[in-house]
Amino acid sequence: MQTGQITKTVMTHKKHITLESIIAKHYDALPTAERKLADTVLEFPGELAAYTATELAEIAGVSKAAATRFFKRLGFNHFEEARRLARDSKNWGSPLYLQSKDEQPQSADQRIAHYLDEEQQNLRKTYHSATLSELDVICEQLVKAKRVWLLGFRNSHYIASYARWQFIQFRSDVHLLPANAGETMAEYIADLRPDDMVIVIGVRRRVDPLINIMQAIKQTKAPILYLTDPTAGKTSAYARWTIKIPVSSSFLFDSYTALMSFTRLLAIETFRVSGESGRKHLKNIERIHDTLNEFE
Repeated sequence: MQTGQITKTVMTHKKHITLESIIAKHYDALPTAERKLADTVLEFPGELAAYTATELAEIAGVSKAAATRFFKRLGFNHFEEARRLARDSKNWGSPLYLQSKDEQPQSADQRIAHYLDEEQQNLRKTYHSATLSELDVICEQLVKAKRVWLLGFRNSHYIASYARWQFIQFRSDVHLLPANAGETMAEYIADLRPDDMVIVIGVRRRVDPLINIMQAIKQTKAPILYLTDPTAGKTSAYARWTIKIPVSSSFLFDSYTALMSFTRLLAIETFRVSGESGRKHLKNIERIHDTLNEFE
């Protein structure tokens, strides 16, 4: 791969290119010094953005000249391009890039306190968001919609499933997209109507088809509520309401505490807005539970 081609590829190709995948293509042919540098980068690739080329060379125990040759061999014009790619991968949400070389506090009590503090920060950021000013309007739309559809991929899928379990307690016609394995999205999107409503949950790492799916849903004129995180970009343009919920953490793996909390609040507030209709639906479900003796 020629010098500078990495930057062009990253900017123009839909797929996210990772630093470790680039290194893997060249690894077997690397000279000894450059291989030492590759091993250092691969141990904690997300940390690359925190160092200069000189500092990285010192950590690996090689010369700065070896570091310069290494990054040019990988196809970068200069070290800053590699750092930019590492930052992009970290924002992308790869667990590999979220690992830190810096040690967490040593004692279990310190680690747990730090963990709780980060969870609380994400909750505070979520509920201080100005976009929540439209919460009542969103809930009213969820109540009056003929059908409510929920969509999410990967980790977002189980949040969408959880939301459906809450909404079916007080209203009918709440569905997952797609409902059955083996079916495609097109059959469902073709059936959407302007009086339906779609909740899309799309936190990082979002799958490639999501933007096209949201564009197709928007064309049906069914309003979209988009629950996502601050890294969302173009996908937000297709939603009537976008609520960005922080999921980042200094620990390995993203945190979904605030997202789950807001999803629960959304169900609670929508039930409140539903009034007597929602209570009647819930009472009927509880009566049937008793009749079927479904719980201990």
